[in-house]
Amino acid sequence: MPENLSIIIDSSMSSDDLKDYIKGSLSKCDCDYAYSDMLIYNDLDKNGKIGDGLDSLISIYDKLFNFGLFLSGYQFIGLILDKSFLDNYVNDIYPFAYFMLMMGFIVSLFGALLSFCMLEFLTYSKNETDEYIVKGIVTYRNYLQIPHYVLELNTFCFAFPINIIIYNNLSMIYGIIFNATSVLLVCVGFPLHKKLVGSRQTFCTARINKKD
Repeated sequence: MPENLSIIIDSSMSSDDLKDYIKGSLSKCDCDYAYSDMLIYNDLDKNGKIGDGLDSLISIYDKLFNFGLFLSGYQFIGLILDKSFLDNYVNDIYPFAYFMLMMGFIVSLFGALLSFCMLEFLTYSKNETDEYIVKGIVTYRNYLQIPHYVLELNTFCFAFPINIIIYNNLSMIYGIIFNATSVLLVCVGFPLHKKLVGSRQTFCTARINKKD
């Protein structure tokens, strides 16, 4: 058994002990928790045990897993179709777009694999004790965040080559409009995703930050 997991099943802890464990797991700001911390804490605070919060986490990673597979399918189709006209262009920008599409395909598969690992971990944890679940999620807190960042990279690797290849089918003016729209959506969507999902939550009025 890995050393970092051996501490998880050493003793029995009450729900209050587990809540204190979550709160004491960070050494920085008292209002700096991941959404996974907040979900399991709220379960313990409302019900005295873990239930719906873990189910919500499982649902999130199931959606991330499906999204990775879904996007990789489109990227694979794009790789096949784009190869048909790639040889007709001498401009190096088109081979670069094709390369980015290949990178996106690999990133999509990698993201799906990561999400599957997280999904499997959370699913088998459902039948373990609350202490095991809490300490496992706290221990792997940073790893649980990785699929969300891979999602951003995956989206970029898919959208970037499309913004180049689009000029093969559309006139310059429509291509520029498409590029400008893509940049606008990225400038809005990526920071929003980082703030709401990727970053630790700093709402001091959240249940986890209220005084017991």
